[in-house]
Amino acid sequence: MKKYLLFAAAFLAFVGCEEKENKEPVKVDKISVTPESKTVGGDGGNVQVMVTSNGDWTLSTKDNQTYDWITADKVAGVDGDIVKFDVLKNAEEKKTAEFVFTCGKATAPFTVISMPGDVPEIILASDAEVKVDFNAGKFTVLVDIKHIDKDALTVTLSEGADWLTHEITLEGETSDNAKLDFSYTRLAGAESREAAITIGAPGAESVSVAVKQMPEPMIRPEQASYKLGAEAGTLEIPVEANVEYEITYSEGSDWLTGHSKEGNVEKWSYGAVEEGVKREAVITFTEKNPAGGAEPLTASVVVKQSNSVISTAAYMKKHSAGAAEWNNPDVLKLGTTLTIECLVRHDENFTPASGWDGVQIGTLFGLERRLLVRHGDNRSNVKEWELVYARNTKEGNGENMEVKVKSSKDLPAGEWAHIAVVFDGTAKTVTIYQNGEVAGSAEMHSDIKDIDLTETYTSNNRTQRFYLGRSYNDSRDFEGLMSEVRVWNKALSAEEINAEKHFYTVPADSEGLVAYWKMDDGQGNIIKDYTPNGNNLTGEVFSGSSWSAGMEWRDVDLP
Repeated sequence: MKKYLLFAAAFLAFVGCEEKENKEPVKVDKISVTPESKTVGGDGGNVQVMVTSNGDWTLSTKDNQTYDWITADKVAGVDGDIVKFDVLKNAEEKKTAEFVFTCGKATAPFTVISMPGDVPEIILASDAEVKVDFNAGKFTVLVDIKHIDKDALTVTLSEGADWLTHEITLEGETSDNAKLDFSYTRLAGAESREAAITIGAPGAESVSVAVKQMPEPMIRPEQASYKLGAEAGTLEIPVEANVEYEITYSEGSDWLTGHSKEGNVEKWSYGAVEEGVKREAVITFTEKNPAGGAEPLTASVVVKQSNSVISTAAYMKKHSAGAAEWNNPDVLKLGTTLTIECLVRHDENFTPASGWDGVQIGTLFGLERRLLVRHGDNRSNVKEWELVYARNTKEGNGENMEVKVKSSKDLPAGEWAHIAVVFDGTAKTVTIYQNGEVAGSAEMHSDIKDIDLTETYTSNNRTQRFYLGRSYNDSRDFEGLMSEVRVWNKALSAEEINAEKHFYTVPADSEGLVAYWKMDDGQGNIIKDYTPNGNNLTGEVFSGSSWSAGMEWRDVDLP
């Protein structure tokens, strides 16, 4: 008996599942018409209606009424059909015809009113949708008007459309036309904005125009260049964009493979490189459909891979880098304990001593009369470099007195050198290093002025502030390459300075590291601070009379 019951239960379950699987989704009938009503004057005319449905439709009159003054050109059709109603002249009285469009069980009403006299009417003669770009500008809406004076036209803007202004309404080519002029402001944001214009008049059905202002096209890769290590890995480039774009590659970029995208991050895979091998790719993002026939927006990213620790450096001759405003200034108020490092390569030739004081100074790092690492102060040996720091005591001209610690080792020509300056406020010592060896030392002056790299003051008829490759005046640049500039809020030991590969790289999150300008950006004029403090510098180039944004980048191979 149990077997029979189990069999019956299984059979019923099978039948139930089969019925459920074979059950088709229920279709919901839909139909709508545009417009839903229309008023016609005594002259009669044609009225057009567009039908939107998800199936075949039929047309009938409400309650099977009959009308001898209006006829339709079709009584059945499909989605998207246009139905034309012919309305006869009317000199008698107001007449109303009510129709019903039917699709399955769904219906949509349509009403035509025939007035015996003149009916005010506004007909949109220009596009119902206006699209403008992000710049400020103007556009015109054209309307045909019947039995309406242009001065009777009213304009209403949708809520929040304060960026749009109705300037004036003018007569068109005839008194039956009107031109409405509008202006709009520049769109500064990254998202589009929309507004609706409603044009009306007493006794007339209003017409509407939709206005959409597009934002400035934007394709912004997070970085302009990427340096990849020798090992295989994944390249990830976040791209902020408000337009569609396509990606193209420079010749020889086939080492970047397996392109994919997650959110706004473009990804590629790449393999390892052998010793001595370098490779480069340029990835270009190009706008697909620029508006108004404009040139497509493009943005390029340079990607380099090598087994070198450093493959790009900044060339500082007639260049400098500073910050008009610091992102996190407090970390650069250092007091009397700090370490400064940089990796530099002076050109093969040193410029002979010249200038009004017979000195040709090249500035590596610092702030005039506060803290400087420079060479050339010695008229007889421009290769000699030194540390200069300030005392609190001032000279007769109001400038702070200076203390100098000179290097016993000359800055080499055409060779890379690691420079380090260590202030130990606890031990009250100042030590300078070249390539890890002590090149000079002295007791810290008891009157030392606290070191603050964010300080600005006026001297020599100009604002003095912190720079790499520049101080005092425009001629004191550093004629060579610069890399791996670091500022620490602690006194590094000789062992730390001479640690393996320390000259060429350190972790960006190292304890006490408050600024780290690797100067390997490779493109543009922004010198990134790799620490979380984000105190980026801006590169500038000297044209002979003024400074402007710019930086020169050169390929190197270190170590």
